[in-house]
Amino acid sequence: MNWLKVAAVVIGGIIVFFVVDSVIHILLGLLTAIAFVAIVAGGAYAAVKISKARKRRQVRRQSRDHEDRQVRRERTAPTREITVPPVTSAPAPAPHHTTDVEDDLARLRREMGN
Repeated sequence: MNWLKVAAVVIGGIIVFFVVDSVIHILLGLLTAIAFVAIVAGGAYAAVKISKARKRRQVRRQSRDHEDRQVRRERTAPTREITVPPVTSAPAPAPHHTTDVEDDLARLRREMGN
């Protein structure tokens, strides 16, 4: 009977050892997977940020280049003398039909029902 109890304890210890080992292995695998996902997500986030910063720098550089080109064009543009023909007579303004504001207000009140 004593040897049977010793064998049961040894077999139970082996089973517990394998169960605990399996649980630890699963947990380490999950932690490794989580760490891998975190590293990949961090790298993707950094790549997106760097890409946006580069685009922003390109836009700034392009706008500066565009402004520089405009300044150069203005400096090198030939100046032409513009002659304006003399004004002989201005056309008469169209007659302004003035209506009585009070008449319009009364008409609007009638139409609105007040």
